[in-house]
Amino acid sequence: MVAGPAGSTITSTETRLAQAQTGLDNARNALADATLVAPFGGIVTDVYVSVGEQASGVAVTLVDTSSYEVVLHVDEVDIGALALGQAANVTLESFPDETIASEIVAIAPNAATGSDGIVSFEVRLGLATAEVPLRVGMTANAALITAERENVLLVPNAAITADRENGKFYVNRLTGTDENGVQQFEQVEVTIGLRDDDNTNVVSGLSIGDQVLVGQLATPTFDFGGGPFGGGD
Repeated sequence: MVAGPAGSTITSTETRLAQAQTGLDNARNALADATLVAPFGGIVTDVYVSVGEQASGVAVTLVDTSSYEVVLHVDEVDIGALALGQAANVTLESFPDETIASEIVAIAPNAATGSDGIVSFEVRLGLATAEVPLRVGMTANAALITAERENVLLVPNAAITADRENGKFYVNRLTGTDENGVQQFEQVEVTIGLRDDDNTNVVSGLSIGDQVLVGQLATPTFDFGGGPFGGGD
């Protein structure tokens, strides 16, 4: 009669077998992780790792060429007039004469504050099929007509001083000149309406023919009057 292995020997062997199996599983997982699988078809535009390096961050940048988006930063004053699905027209600096149809596909839920103190929201436009070749990083201009007004008073945006904490807006209106011929100004509170990249509609506080200060005191004054005006970004 031959004695079998002791119970402790069997347990030790089973433990080593389990450890070996765990090591094998880990090696298989590591091998699988070494193979990068793209979540969609596209073009690799940047590679951030080399063979033999320890990759801890982004390995590659992949561009989905089946669809493109334009990213805008819209002022908080205008964001309330935008909605998902709203139409827009996009032109590219490379092809200024070609208009590409688009629509709003995303509006950021949180705001960002720029170095100039302006609060804005990121808005993304999905582009329809374009007749021109599109490239990632192109500069685009988007026209989002949110509202229109005609025969309104306009002043340059640079003439408006905003007190955002109290929700008030001011301009410096020319009152005349002193005995030395130096122009004199007074600060006037105004109510504003629509605005675009260049001008702001002043609803009240100014009259046609008033002159306002644009920029610093050394800057020439600006005459303004009525004219058509459309709000857009």
